Amino acid sequence: MAPHTLPPSLTELLEVSGIALTIADGEQPGCPLIFVNKGFEQLTGYDREEVLGRSCRLLQTGDADPEANHRLHRAIEERTQLTLTLQNRRKDGTRFDSELMLAPLYSQEGHCYLISAQRDINEQHRSRTRWRIQGRLLEQLSAQAPGVLFQYRQWPNGQGNFPYISPRLADYCGIERDALQQDAEALLARIAPADRQQLRDALACSATSLRLWQRAFRYHHPTRGLRWLECAAMPTRLANGGTLWHGYLTDVTARKLATERMALAETVFDSTHDGILVTDADKRIIDVNPAFTQLTGYSAEEALGRTPHLLSSGKHDAQFYTSLFTTVHQQGYWTGDIWNVRKDGSQLIENVTISAIHDVQGTITHYIAVFRDITQKHLKQARLERRAIYDPLTSLFNRDHFGGALENLLSGLSYTGIGVAVLFIDLDDFKPINDTYGHAAGDEALVMIAQRLKQQTRSTDLVARLGGDEFVIALAGMRSAEKAEKVAFKILDDLISPISLRNEHSITLSASVGVAYTEDSQFAANALIAAADSAMYEAKSQGKNRVAMSQRHPSDGYDLYTRLQNALEQEELALFYQPILSLADERIVSFEALVRWHHPDQGLLAPHHFIDIVNHSSLERAYSTWLVHQAARTAQCFQARHMAVTVSINVTRDQVESGQLAEDMAQARKRHALASPFLNVEVVETAQFHDIDLAHNQLQQARRLGAQIALDDFGSGVSSLTYASQLPIDIVKIDQAVIRHLVERPQQRRFVSGIIDMAHAMQRIVLAEGVETPEQLDVLRHMGCDMAQGFLIGHPMPSDELEAHYLAGTAQLLYPLALQAHSTRPEA
Repeated sequence: MAPHTLPPSLTELLEVSGIALTIADGEQPGCPLIFVNKGFEQLTGYDREEVLGRSCRLLQTGDADPEANHRLHRAIEERTQLTLTLQNRRKDGTRFDSELMLAPLYSQEGHCYLISAQRDINEQHRSRTRWRIQGRLLEQLSAQAPGVLFQYRQWPNGQGNFPYISPRLADYCGIERDALQQDAEALLARIAPADRQQLRDALACSATSLRLWQRAFRYHHPTRGLRWLECAAMPTRLANGGTLWHGYLTDVTARKLATERMALAETVFDSTHDGILVTDADKRIIDVNPAFTQLTGYSAEEALGRTPHLLSSGKHDAQFYTSLFTTVHQQGYWTGDIWNVRKDGSQLIENVTISAIHDVQGTITHYIAVFRDITQKHLKQARLERRAIYDPLTSLFNRDHFGGALENLLSGLSYTGIGVAVLFIDLDDFKPINDTYGHAAGDEALVMIAQRLKQQTRSTDLVARLGGDEFVIALAGMRSAEKAEKVAFKILDDLISPISLRNEHSITLSASVGVAYTEDSQFAANALIAAADSAMYEAKSQGKNRVAMSQRHPSDGYDLYTRLQNALEQEELALFYQPILSLADERIVSFEALVRWHHPDQGLLAPHHFIDIVNHSSLERAYSTWLVHQAARTAQCFQARHMAVTVSINVTRDQVESGQLAEDMAQARKRHALASPFLNVEVVETAQFHDIDLAHNQLQQARRLGAQIALDDFGSGVSSLTYASQLPIDIVKIDQAVIRHLVERPQQRRFVSGIIDMAHAMQRIVLAEGVETPEQLDVLRHMGCDMAQGFLIGHPMPSDELEAHYLAGTAQLLYPLALQAHSTRPEA
């Protein structure tokens, strides 16, 4: 057989479809081809006659992969086996990748032939590449989609797993997906028990009917608490009798809560006794509640589409409403009284809070007005105020008002250094006047006595009728007891002058006068009155119609008063601090300052042992200054460390109305170089201010000085949101008595949720106090409560422990302190 001639049987054998086979003469220069099959022709585009006798390397490009070409060249020269991927060129110039297998074959005579087989791998490579690209794209889409894509497979025995689950599973469920690809129980076990059984029943029904399976269920997330998840999946039957679902899982907690809150808000809207109207941005009424109809007489159909002007009485001019809405736009709300009329024309005086509702861009979209009918209250208020201050017969001050006014005079002694005298006057033998001339004549005589007392005193003095025929006078600015005694004799001389009655009778009265004098601000008002009363009885015992001076110091309340005064001076009073948690970012944003007395004999005393004495004596001013400055000093410690943490203090009605709070805040702000806000000022819900407008102005001043105003103990008293809205409140603080049964009582949860929603509608922050269990905290968080306080968050601690625990930077904090917006200080 000639070297280049192949047997026909071998030629037929080498005609393999899809594989290019060649034989080259390995002994000749260039290794010329002596055989190619049809697969070679199909792969390269060359006819057999075109390539026979040409070099076996005629397909190589030579420029794509020098290393591969070098390996092929060496294998040909050394007559060795080789397998590699090589880029070649077809007859038409197109390039292709081929997998080449080369091997030497020797004849019986020892002649060397080079046998090669190659195939086009481009199509297979393109398919694999396309599959990898599509796989990566699917994974990227799954990771970015707002939900979880999954395949859930359930075997005939009821066991299940997730062959595929997208990466967002960890966010939604808090579980790594690798574990679920083996067993689905780790996820199913976290579903609420009641929902879990319903979910299994629905799965079984879907597996039988092969219809869409769709459920919403409660899921206990490892770190985020109870969540609502919704799932939808389409089943297919597997060959082994099992079922495979292709589905989608998403978190619908926000939607669920929003639906529940909307339903609750609608219930509150319909059931509250306060009238509510809602307008659009153009002040056209779009909704009213049933209380609105009951209070105004206008049905919803009559009110919708009109403006609130339909209630106008004409008592307020255009400037009033312009000023009103200017305040709404600047502060977000306005509170005050408006004189309106009902549909039947009768007078309707309302206490109203008007709030602006904004969209996410800050544009006003609606106005909401909450109002209460105070018509009768307003008419009674003047009578009640007068009755609370004046004696109805003589128009002099009554006993209660005189005691409070005398306390103010005594508190001023620490600044003026001038004394106060109390004259206790009892008419001698007044009963015969009533018996002889009748009670009307007796009342007439008392009125004339009152007029004489007013004429004999100055405008700075206090004159009161204590009851019956007893009168009392407080003389301000008395420099000595002797001076007070002279005034008493002058008054007595005037009283014994004859009195002409309308019945033409003339009567002459005498009186016994007791005088008590002090220059010491430590004496309580009731002690000074008691001393004058005792002196008056001394005057009667001496024969009546005379003046007697008190020879002893008043002592009622003296010991505790003096002890508390020393406690303030000797720094026995201290503040303990309880943390307040923001539920939005899980950080401490404030501490409530609670006063304690380190009594040298009785140990640590809570406020109820002493605070009433402080708040109803001349100590109140010094205590207020001490309280504000102590809290401000602590606030300055936080601000110096770039913490956005405030300090809350409890203040009294008198601190607010007297202007003492604003004065102390101004001094503290300047002394400690504080930025706003640094204080939370808490006023008790049940506090009845003498003058609500004065209280409003004073609290606004405190706001300007760096305070947020909190309404404390909300829900424990009898006031409504209307009363709460009369003051510039920033924070509504729900009383711990309301929180106590929050978890186990659905009615309590609805009540608290209603408070939260209404407060938010009025743009108030909500703080729940008395939180003692994680369950209470979870319920409050899901209701949208803003802040929480209680033993669960932290117990009250003295200032040194506060600094060691929160500011030293060494403790592991369950809840870190809030940082100022510009601060980059690392957390402890």
